Amino acid sequence: MTQSREAASIPSFGYLFLIVASTVIATLGLILNSAAVIIGAMIVAPLMNPILSISFGIVTGNTTLYRRSILTALLGSACCIVIATFIAWLAPIQVVGTETLSRTSPNLIDLGVAIAAGAAGAFSLTRASIASSIAGVAIAVALVPPLCVVGLGLGLGESLTAAIGHLTLTNLEVARGAFLLFLANLLGITVSACVVFLAQAYGSLQRSFQGLLIWALLVLLLMGPLTGSLKEFALNNRLEHELYRLTRGDDPLARIVILHTSTRLEGRTAYVEIFASVPEKVLDQINLKSAEDKLFAALRPLGANAIDLTFRLAPVRVEEFKSISPP
Repeated sequence: MTQSREAASIPSFGYLFLIVASTVIATLGLILNSAAVIIGAMIVAPLMNPILSISFGIVTGNTTLYRRSILTALLGSACCIVIATFIAWLAPIQVVGTETLSRTSPNLIDLGVAIAAGAAGAFSLTRASIASSIAGVAIAVALVPPLCVVGLGLGLGESLTAAIGHLTLTNLEVARGAFLLFLANLLGITVSACVVFLAQAYGSLQRSFQGLLIWALLVLLLMGPLTGSLKEFALNNRLEHELYRLTRGDDPLARIVILHTSTRLEGRTAYVEIFASVPEKVLDQINLKSAEDKLFAALRPLGANAIDLTFRLAPVRVEEFKSISPP
C-alpha cells in the first residue's frame, strides 16, 4: 500500500498527460452539453489518486507523502482550470448548457456523495479483489468537470449567458459555485478516506489526530454555504411540485408550459424566477396574483417569510397546418 501511495503522489508524465486529456474531454463535453463525454472524462481523470494519498499520508503521519500529494493535487487542479480557460477563449460559445449549470449549485447532498465515494475509494485500495471499483468511484464523484466549469466561467467572462431561464447567472457565479463543488468533493473524499484507512488498521489515530482535525474543521466550515444551498434546493423542489399541481386541471394556468425555475434564499426571503410559455389567447386569462399566493403558501413552511416572484411569460401563437397530398 505504501509503495502505491508513494507512486500516486508523484506528478509523473503519465499523471500530467491524463490530466490534460481528461480536462480537454470534460471541457468539450461541457460545451457540447454531453453527459456521456463528461463521464468518459471522469474515468480518465487521475485526480482521485493523489487525494487518496493525502489521506494515507495523514493517517500514517508521513509528512513527505502528505505534502507531495497536496502539491500534486494542486498542480493537477491548476492545470485543469488553466486548460479549460484557454479552451473557453478559443471556443465560439457564449451560452452554457445544463451540464455546466448542474455543477454551479452544490449542497450538502454533494458532500454526502463525496464522503461515500471517498470511503469506497479508500476501501477498494485495501482489497485487491475489488481494486477495479476505483473507476466507478471516479464516476460517482466528479473532480475534473467542476474544475473545467471554473475555467469556462473565467474564460467566457461577462459574455457568458446561461441556458434559457437563467437570466441572472453571471460568469463569477458559475466559477464560484463550481469551485465550491470541487472543494466539497476534495474535503469529503479526504476525511472519509482517512476514517476508512484507520478502520482498516493503516496508521494510527494518535499520529493522524492533528491532520484529521484540520481537515474535519474545513469540512465544518464548508457546511455553512452548502446548508444554505440545500435550503434553496428544497425550496426549488417544493416550488416545482406546486407548479406541477397548479398547471393541472381546468384553470388557465394549466395552459402554461414551465421552461425553468430558480430559487434563491436571502435571509427569510425567497427570490423566485419562473420562465414559462403560454398560448397567446390565454395570456390575459391567467391570474398571476392567485398563483403567487399559492406558491407563497407552499414555500412558507420551509422557512420563507416573504417571496419576491418574477414571472416571465412568453406568449406563443399556435397555428395548425394540414395538408393532403394528391394520390
